[in-house]
Amino acid sequence: MATHCRSTRALSLSLSISVVLLLRAASLVSADVKKACADTPYPDYCETVLSAGPKSKSANASALAEIAVRAAAKTTAAAAALARKEEKGITKSAWWCMDNCASDIEDAAKRLGSKPVNLAQLRSFIERTENDNVVWNCDECRADGASKKDDLLSKDGDLEMIMGVVSVLVKRVPTKKGAAKPSSH
Repeated sequence: MATHCRSTRALSLSLSISVVLLLRAASLVSADVKKACADTPYPDYCETVLSAGPKSKSANASALAEIAVRAAAKTTAAAAALARKEEKGITKSAWWCMDNCASDIEDAAKRLGSKPVNLAQLRSFIERTENDNVVWNCDECRADGASKKDDLLSKDGDLEMIMGVVSVLVKRVPTKKGAAKPSSH
């Protein structure tokens, strides 16, 4: 009987610790991060990405956008490598599609990975890709009936989610007066 009581107390203590840890983890997401992420297409994902940045608790809109851009740079680099890997061994018509998809992702990886982060240039890039209807997944390149992999390149995969988040956060940062607008050439 004494063993039963100790195990019950241990279980109760373990559950109490778990609750405290969950509450502490939830409090790691600052009110500013929650507010910044609320109108993104993937608010929970946005909160996870931004909260991973150690400076996110005291960050303004520009700093939060930069945190998201850095995360997007890593995701696009990994997704570009994955798209090139998937490109091998597929049919000619699907190969062309995957090659174009990989090229778009590689372009994003290059632009997002440049240092220092230039939010005005990224805003222009994001607007161009939205005007060109870039969807940030390669689902259309897979054969009909092919399984949709739960990876970076699938609909609502990490690539599409981070690009949706970055788009909203970068556009939210006000442009500086007197800054030259990028040319459309």
